[in-house]
Amino acid sequence: MSLRVGVVGATGYVGAELARWILGHPHLTLSAATSRDHAGAPLAQAVPALEGFTDVRLSAPDSAALCALDVVMLATPHGVSRTLVGDLATAPIIVDLSRDHRHAPGWVYGQPEWNGAALPGATRIAAPGCFATALILSTAPLIASGAAAGPLSIVAATGSTGSGATPKSAAHHPTRFVNLRAYKVLQHQHIPEVRGMLEQLGQTPDLRFVPWSAPVDRGIFATTLLTPRSGADIAAIFADAYETAPLVRLREESPALRCVRGSVLADIAVEQRDGAAAVLCAIDNLGRGAAGQAIAALNLALGLPADEGLRFIPLTP
Repeated sequence: MSLRVGVVGATGYVGAELARWILGHPHLTLSAATSRDHAGAPLAQAVPALEGFTDVRLSAPDSAALCALDVVMLATPHGVSRTLVGDLATAPIIVDLSRDHRHAPGWVYGQPEWNGAALPGATRIAAPGCFATALILSTAPLIASGAAAGPLSIVAATGSTGSGATPKSAAHHPTRFVNLRAYKVLQHQHIPEVRGMLEQLGQTPDLRFVPWSAPVDRGIFATTLLTPRSGADIAAIFADAYETAPLVRLREESPALRCVRGSVLADIAVEQRDGAAAVLCAIDNLGRGAAGQAIAALNLALGLPADEGLRFIPLTP
């Protein structure tokens, strides 16, 4: 099986990451890549890291041409795909990496570990957000087991690529370098998305989330603090939850961003003592938090293992 895939928005950070994973996948072929700003140029010219791996040329979005492919993956800014999908109604499979369809009827939420049973045969897949991914992986075992007594308090730091390729003042390198700041405190847009997933698993306690802007380019590091219910062994709960999850690794010590960089892996560690527990999670925001996870969801939709074409060693040291 080799499916023809088109990437809309292929020159952004997420689009380029999608192209990288597709080009290394045994059952996917990158057949089209679109960009309004670079139409006519080779993809490898706009994304030099792909030089020698593809001869695909960028084109302006053409709904008829995209619908003739097997899969269309939308790596577009938030708000754009909502208008595009109407023209792509006949596309066999669409995967949207923006937030536009994460709560839309008829779309399947593409979280492999906790919504994987809904993905086989899905033709409209909404990929999770990057913060949402780290938070769901960190909290879902607690909700499914009922192990948390009281609210979950989460702080998570993210790299600058999470802001996209278009320059923004808050993501500008001189602003982030040797700096750490909080933003959207207790009001981040991914909280409803996380709640929507967790509510399928059990009673969700209050989520108190503070995101941080970190001086790194790729990665999310999340820390979840909780009070366990009496007798709850949080480490054992996570070990049981992720025993057969190929894209989750449980660590004895703190995860590190550089140990997941460039990968689709999520590293998680649990500490519990003196009536408190902490869950630590590290992911690559472009790999696990966006493009790679979208491929994992597509794999499941196609009846393939979640990690098909995705098991690569992270870029370390």
